[in-house]
Amino acid sequence: MENKNNQLSDLLGFIETLQWDKAWQEFERLRQEGPPGARLLLMGSHAAFGRRDFLTAKDLAEKSLAAYSRQDPIKLLGQIRFHLGMVTRWIGDTHVAMEQFQLFLQELSIKYPELSMGEGKAHFYLALTLRDRRDLPGSVRSYQQAIACFRRDGLPSLLCKSLHNLAWLYCHMDQPEDARACLDEAHTLISSETDRVHQTLGEAFLNAIQANFAQAAELCQAIFRRVERGEPITPEEQSQAAWVAAKVALDQGHLESATALSNTALGLATEAKNSRLMNDASALRRSVLLRQQAGA
Repeated sequence: MENKNNQLSDLLGFIETLQWDKAWQEFERLRQEGPPGARLLLMGSHAAFGRRDFLTAKDLAEKSLAAYSRQDPIKLLGQIRFHLGMVTRWIGDTHVAMEQFQLFLQELSIKYPELSMGEGKAHFYLALTLRDRRDLPGSVRSYQQAIACFRRDGLPSLLCKSLHNLAWLYCHMDQPEDARACLDEAHTLISSETDRVHQTLGEAFLNAIQANFAQAAELCQAIFRRVERGEPITPEEQSQAAWVAAKVALDQGHLESATALSNTALGLATEAKNSRLMNDASALRRSVLLRQQAGA
């Protein structure tokens, strides 16, 4: 076992330092030396995922799970489940992702308690998966569990991210008081410009559903001005800002602006390859079209 671990040392080093091409080359070399075991296949899946070869990552993760045996360390099973959940969620196979995250959480305290620091992240990614599956109440419960874990484990950055996501979800569910509570707590945890952008987006959406249209529009403009200044705003973040601005324009009856903004939101969501944002933008664009047809 020690010799096998030594053979994997270089590969593990490449993975931990995010040198994905070198990791993949080392995985290919080791795979040619004999039938790969569960751990090597998992590491190969990590390398493929890092290289954004998601279908290969899924194939290797599934082979790793199939190759797992009682001779392997029990915590390896948890690591495989968590990674397979991550990969399958990324490519849109939400059923498998949900199943693997749930199994990871069910087995955690009994089989691999040494992975307990991953509990909050598993709840977080399960929440994202349930949101993708349009199970909003289930997603809320998972975010709440993630938040409890991140508070317990003293992880303020992940706690802030979870609160922002939950606030956005509460806005979709038209629960402004719950959204406000999340944003107020998140505000005390901001430690990066990304946090600041997500706080602004959450405040914009909350103001939009509370019919504070001028303030919502101004907060969206604050995001667009960041883009204008060349600040690093992701396509997802830009799409969310355009979506909120389109929603405000629609609620105010400014249909031409709502059309342009919803189209922009959809284009940015497509650029980001984010199916949830694409669905949200498409639904809003249909609402604008129906309003236009009703007024024709």
